[in-house]
Amino acid sequence: MLRCRPFRRPLSSALHATAFLVAGLLTTLPLRAAQAQSAQRWSVQASGLHVGVFGDAYEGLKAGLGGEVQLRFTPGVWSFGVGGQASSHGTTGAGFDGQTVMLQGAFIEPRRVVDIGSSRVAPYLSARLAYLQQTIDFTLSDGVSVLDVNAEASGAQVNAGGGLLVRLSPRVNLDLGATYGVIRFGDVLVNVPGFGQSNVAGTSGTGQNLVLRAGLAIGLGK
Repeated sequence: MLRCRPFRRPLSSALHATAFLVAGLLTTLPLRAAQAQSAQRWSVQASGLHVGVFGDAYEGLKAGLGGEVQLRFTPGVWSFGVGGQASSHGTTGAGFDGQTVMLQGAFIEPRRVVDIGSSRVAPYLSARLAYLQQTIDFTLSDGVSVLDVNAEASGAQVNAGGGLLVRLSPRVNLDLGATYGVIRFGDVLVNVPGFGQSNVAGTSGTGQNLVLRAGLAIGLGK
């Protein structure tokens, strides 16, 4: 949930360690191209998501469903994607039961396929750097008047994971993947129509997520 908390020790060491580990794994793989990778240099991908959330930043939030779309460039065994993602999460806890929190933002995602000698199936390792925004809309009432309130917080997230590409046709791949990530949200911005905005100093917390993905990638052009 969006809450004002004292500043905590930054997650920079965890983010750096995750990025370093993924980079090391990606660069030590064989250089042979997996034929199950997209045969076209450009492709679009749409996926459904199941997002589990944990940690202080997500206290009171349930796992949620969502989706993502991305445009990918595939020059060889490496593939680079850019896109957007969104998921919706129910809430539990005093004062917030039945509310909905949206988690959405943009990302870049490099991948490196692993050649297992198959023309139809290829596992891959991936990393993702995303900038996400967590938002909630709710009402406050004193028995006489009702105020509509919007609260939001944003932060940078790093994910590492992998998946499996299955060639369904010369232009279509099935993509099954999973990633684990860490995020640190910044200050909470509260907006009350008629009263303006206020920035709540401090941090809304840190969190982790486990994302399961299933989607289709469609090749473009020749």
